[in-house]
Amino acid sequence: MELEERTTEIEEKNQQLEKQTFQLKEQSEKLKEMDKVKSRFFANISHEFRTPLTLIMGPLEQMLSGSRDKEQQKSLNLMLRNSQRLLGLINQLLELSKFDSGKMKLQASFQNIVSFLKGITASFEPVAAKNELELTFHAEEESIALYFDSKKLEEAAFNLLSNAVKFTPPGGRITITVTRNDTEEESFPSGSLDISVCDTGPGIPRDQLSHIFDRFYQSDSTYEHQRKGSGIGLAIAKEVVELHHGKINVHSLEGKGTEFIIRLPIGKKHLKPDEMVEPGVPGDVKGAPEDLNLAESNSDESDAAEAEEDIDPLKQEKDIILVIEDSADVRDYIRGSLEPVYTVVEAKDGQEGIQKAKEIIPDLIISDIMMPGVDGYELCRQLKNDINTSHVPVILLTAKASEESIIQGLETGADDYITKPFNTKILCARIKNLIDLRRHMQQTLNREMTMQPVKMSASQLDKKFINQLKDVLKENISDPDLNVDQLCKKMNMSQPTLYRKIHALSGESPTEFIRSYRLKRGAELLKNNFGTVLEVAFEVGFSTANYFAKCFKKKFHQSPSTFKESEG
Repeated sequence: MELEERTTEIEEKNQQLEKQTFQLKEQSEKLKEMDKVKSRFFANISHEFRTPLTLIMGPLEQMLSGSRDKEQQKSLNLMLRNSQRLLGLINQLLELSKFDSGKMKLQASFQNIVSFLKGITASFEPVAAKNELELTFHAEEESIALYFDSKKLEEAAFNLLSNAVKFTPPGGRITITVTRNDTEEESFPSGSLDISVCDTGPGIPRDQLSHIFDRFYQSDSTYEHQRKGSGIGLAIAKEVVELHHGKINVHSLEGKGTEFIIRLPIGKKHLKPDEMVEPGVPGDVKGAPEDLNLAESNSDESDAAEAEEDIDPLKQEKDIILVIEDSADVRDYIRGSLEPVYTVVEAKDGQEGIQKAKEIIPDLIISDIMMPGVDGYELCRQLKNDINTSHVPVILLTAKASEESIIQGLETGADDYITKPFNTKILCARIKNLIDLRRHMQQTLNREMTMQPVKMSASQLDKKFINQLKDVLKENISDPDLNVDQLCKKMNMSQPTLYRKIHALSGESPTEFIRSYRLKRGAELLKNNFGTVLEVAFEVGFSTANYFAKCFKKKFHQSPSTFKESEG
């Protein structure tokens, strides 16, 4: 009897435990769902804020660039600065929501972390000097290879350095130290790479240290109270480090300073296969080499000749970015961020930059303003007033955030400017926007390629070049022997320069450009009932109606006869 009672008692307890377990599981699921809802809410509301904020910032920037009234500029600058701060906070909220939703994936590649961190530190030198801070970088070795995600780790390092600069009073010191730690631990079986960011700021009270990585937490120390942050940056830094399977710690003494230490695992045992990517391999510098035969005759109508004409050595290569900067560390920093996508060419000063720009005709130029000899303003002015390089977009890097320096840069023809220290995510977005804008201009030019002057949105020098080019084609359109070699002589340009210029403005090789012009003029004549298909073919420089019809159908997706019937 006693055994039965005990058995019954145990069964009842088991049932209670099962019920409690079920309730805990149910509560856990509800909490997870609530957390997901909260993350989605943050993401959605952040996205909703971005659009109206962008619509506010755009007109503000236009008003600021057009205003000459000092008081108005001061007010507009204040509005723009706070709009940019708000946008930064929104972007950080979106970053946190990605971590919460599990959408933030590690994309680590094997890179030199010393040069990477040295470049980030160098980008903070202007603002450190402005705040009267001593900023130093120390590394035991010149090169330490490590698997890390440069885009994400940059954000963590950027946040730590921003905090150090923001909270260290004038006359203070900030030291970044990189050391290899060969001590094997459970979390770091192959040792670790330790990154220390140490400052001589006011320090953090001991009772607040345990909360310093909590979201939206702000320390109450006297100096920090005067310069409040958002309480998001350190939370993101912690998420990024943990995504790398690393650890971040903080040590601080009030009145002495604060040190943040990031520890990242060496080797790749800690990484899953989908967390590793191959580093970008730079492509060859693209462009038409001097010995490239660009003078194929348009009158050669064999299939082999046509196939040869269609070869465009630029189409298979990456866009070229020319980086002009006197700091080798900043050049390395920019190169490391761009090379997976672009081919990067470097120049150490303005004079070398102008020379290389004319030699390679890059797709975009990034230039510092403060350089020995030729500064960024003069470099931009010279390149924008040279017919060979006038079409190349220029982004100026400046340590000066005043409206006067910004206006001065834009007046020299710069297409955009970025203030140091800069986040390479912003730099990459600006580069993509400018290159996309050029692609749009190419499409506009192709649509406008008629006998009329160019109306596309381009510089006056580029419009003059295109109109001059079209005048030459118009005068010689009936000549079947007109080719690229003759076009170079008439335009007074070398073959490589003409090739790059036409390709940059139209997206076509010179041979394709000539053929497109002939075909579009042929379409105009057919539409206006100029004559038979054969007569139109001869009029626009084709030797036979068959080859004209073949090229016409390829471009307009219908035969000349069908086009004539439908449009005539």
